[in-house]
Amino acid sequence: MPHFRGGRRPATFALAALLAVAACGTVAPTTGPSGFTGTEPPSTTLPATELYAQIRADVIAIRGLQPTKAVDPVTIDEATLRSNLQAEFDTENTPAELAVAEDVLITLGLLPTGTSLRAATLDFQGANVAGYYSPDKDQLFVVNRSGRLGAADLVTYAHEFTHQLQDQRIDLNALGLDVADRSDRSLARLALIEGDAVSVQNTWTTEHLTSQQLGELLGSALDPKALEALRRAPAFLRDTALFPYTDGLAFVSRLLSSGGYAAVDAALRDPPDSTEQILHPDRYLKRQAPIEVTLPAGLAAKAGAGWSEAGRDTLGEVVLGIWLRQGGVTLAEARTASAGWGGDRLALLRGPGGAVGVALRTEWDTSADADEFATAAATALAPRGSAASLAHAAGSKVVAVAIGPGVAALATSLAAAVG
Repeated sequence: MPHFRGGRRPATFALAALLAVAACGTVAPTTGPSGFTGTEPPSTTLPATELYAQIRADVIAIRGLQPTKAVDPVTIDEATLRSNLQAEFDTENTPAELAVAEDVLITLGLLPTGTSLRAATLDFQGANVAGYYSPDKDQLFVVNRSGRLGAADLVTYAHEFTHQLQDQRIDLNALGLDVADRSDRSLARLALIEGDAVSVQNTWTTEHLTSQQLGELLGSALDPKALEALRRAPAFLRDTALFPYTDGLAFVSRLLSSGGYAAVDAALRDPPDSTEQILHPDRYLKRQAPIEVTLPAGLAAKAGAGWSEAGRDTLGEVVLGIWLRQGGVTLAEARTASAGWGGDRLALLRGPGGAVGVALRTEWDTSADADEFATAAATALAPRGSAASLAHAAGSKVVAVAIGPGVAALATSLAAAVG
């Protein structure tokens, strides 16, 4: 099934509002009397080609990677961005794949009933994407919404040029972001990629923008159109879109503190396998691998005649935490309950008369972790009544959940020992 982010494209995006917040808020600049923190602010009176060349030189010095070839940035307006996003989305996601993803997310309660994943994703991206680099097409785009070359455009280029360097030196396609049934792993690796770019972008911003330009950048984060798109987006889409930038930056900062950008390069060659490793960097550094969870054989048949399996995926710590919050569990409780994640595997089941169900088996680091998740999951499932069930035995590290008319009885089978 397609990634729950809404597409398989391994392109890397710069989100406009978050980009500005990360640049202005995450790294506190040390300012001189004029408010300028670097040696020479970029003069926006220079031609764009010269400005971009200057930024390239700066980013190469910060990141310590040399490009292998030139990729000239292409400036596009928002209308062209939306057209590009739509064309790429439709090329990379078949109607059948989208139907599977929508069924999973709606059945879990992560998307409202009747939501078009395509429409929701394109609406969110169209208003918030500030630029993107496509490894497949070897193209770099900067979105200009103001008609002038402003601070947001310069910062976006610093961010996206970092992706170009990553791709040319490490090969982003080799990270396996397009493996359809490994959404959690893909989200983790995207967090490494974006965290690296945000880190470089922050350093460039604090070294080269004036106080006036920093104020302009922060103002771009308050664009009413982008904020409205953020507000309108389903919480699941918003949270999984922001995660690679916020938590990815925290993860990369941990690597930088121990080994500089050489440690980031090493991580790109030996990338994380779960969002758990992003949220808890020490688990990545200790190579605490996720458990490969196996579902019982003949799962669809256990649901009854006419049932079949339509797809599988792994949710991971981040999405399970979002699912708990969507189900009414407090933020603090959801974080605690999902923190002991060891692994999971989900199957989408389809049955007679258009019936849809989700079967989820989770395995936890300790039985106490499993107890915490089971308690929180019971709260999230309570509104479903008889259309959902949970199975967890005392002392077990396994918690199973089944949601949907006709499949709720599967929880016990899911929780049973798998040979």
